[in-house]
Amino acid sequence: MYYLPTSIIFFSYSIITLIYIIKNKKKKIEKHLFINEILFVLLLLNAGILFPFMYKFHSPYLSLELLNLLWFYSSFIFLIEMGIWGTTLIYNSIISRRNSEIMAERDYLKYREEVNKNWVDDLKGEYGRKFLHLFTCSVIFIFWTLGTFLGDLGVLTKFGLDTYSFAYWWIITVGFAFVFMFQIADLTRLNKFYMLPNWARKWYLSMRPKELDTFIASTALVLSFVPFVFAPFPIFAAVALIATAADGAACIIGKKYGKHTLKKNSKKTMEGFFAGGISTFLIVCLIMFLYYPWILIGIEKILFMAFFATILFLIIDYFTVFLSDNILNPIFIGFAMWIIFLI
Repeated sequence: MYYLPTSIIFFSYSIITLIYIIKNKKKKIEKHLFINEILFVLLLLNAGILFPFMYKFHSPYLSLELLNLLWFYSSFIFLIEMGIWGTTLIYNSIISRRNSEIMAERDYLKYREEVNKNWVDDLKGEYGRKFLHLFTCSVIFIFWTLGTFLGDLGVLTKFGLDTYSFAYWWIITVGFAFVFMFQIADLTRLNKFYMLPNWARKWYLSMRPKELDTFIASTALVLSFVPFVFAPFPIFAAVALIATAADGAACIIGKKYGKHTLKKNSKKTMEGFFAGGISTFLIVCLIMFLYYPWILIGIEKILFMAFFATILFLIIDYFTVFLSDNILNPIFIGFAMWIIFLI
């Protein structure tokens, strides 16, 4: 039952977030944010439902005692994180309410003006934004590599663990800690901006102006990876890398070398479009070959998987206007590859 605190945090987030969306429904619909944010609520709810099954799914011989210990450590970390955030927000609320100058300074309308004023849609800024996405992806590979190394040395078996249980505990714990941190910051930013500490307000100075009225894209991106914790690791890894590296390649190549507009009234370019597609194909092939012992499928299926993932990436990139590709790419491409694997 030590999984309950984590699941409850997710359920609470989904309810609070849904209340916020419904309260601002008219504004969300006008800005084409409503469907994305409803999908985001579903992702939060999904994470809370699936969390109790994540650590044991690929490790059926994990003892209940050890499973409870992993749940306990995760929930303990998250509760400490929430406690620190709660204390910080209450403190900032008190000092802001007691000082009218501080309250005036922490006005979200002024902050919006600052973000819009400093916003530059250039390559340098794009590198910084994509770095955050790649960082979330790097966590997956760092801990999987560490888990594989310790597993090969026989260290993990001494503690009753295996590569999956060890690596996924770290990946899930770090990923969910990231989600909890940014979601509480986003809800505060959008509702009670004056409660945010200075260091948290600096986080958002580089965000896109279109994100000023909604949640940052990175949180939804991480939550979109959750279902694929139950897929073989190569599929999980490919989904994460496509959503970050392939999408980043499309954006950066498009900005740096793009000269031909993809379609009317769009900033996307043909160069970026095809860079994303090629990157997707190469990523799937590379990951499937690199982690072949963890999936064991033939070359024909790998190539078909890569081809199908590429087609889906291009379709989503071309036709998506208001829906978030940070949600659509992982979900559609991930399930497509998973289905191909199971056939």
